[in-house]
Amino acid sequence: MRRTALALALAPLAAATALGQPTPRPTTTLPLAVTTALEGDAPVVDDAWIDAQLEQANLLFAPHGVAFVVVERHTMPERHARLENRRDRHLLGHRLHRQRVDAFFVRSLRDVDEPDRMRQGVHWRPRGEGYDPRAHYVIVSSIAGPTVLAHELGHYFGNGHSDVPGNVMSYERGDRPPFFDAAQGARIRGSLRRFLERGELVAADGVSPGPAR
Repeated sequence: MRRTALALALAPLAAATALGQPTPRPTTTLPLAVTTALEGDAPVVDDAWIDAQLEQANLLFAPHGVAFVVVERHTMPERHARLENRRDRHLLGHRLHRQRVDAFFVRSLRDVDEPDRMRQGVHWRPRGEGYDPRAHYVIVSSIAGPTVLAHELGHYFGNGHSDVPGNVMSYERGDRPPFFDAAQGARIRGSLRRFLERGELVAADGVSPGPAR
């Protein structure tokens, strides 16, 4: 049985306690618009795979007062399934949803600086005529590990990479569950305040669910 949106939002609270993490702060739940590329008639990843990524993101953001809930699910044509260059990434900027965090799920994502390398995810800002200069979004590939959505959302909220093994923003896995440190948490909360004050995002309780696909 699929988990409900409410169950997904509440699960991180119990999970954080079980892992011995600090008691989560009062939480602002943000609306997530999910768009999945198609190959033929089938999505490149299914809803259960996306929900598992979301559950990990909620677990990791919970101690810092942020949660995410899917309010819209969409698909996009097969031409967006394999992102090969900057233009391919920029084009997703035409598919954004107002006052939502947008997450795009694709089959593959080529590194634009090292073309022989495939990436698991990226936080991206489209550039060029017709794009809102504030627009940004995350892209996750079908080869992504379980915390890649959380990592890219960490960038969305202003965090750079970390050299501390096990940190969510590090490429090195540690010997304990992944985490955001206190400074990263403060940056997440600061970005959240700015997003809400500027009207770039709204809390999910003020959002009507959008259409499914």
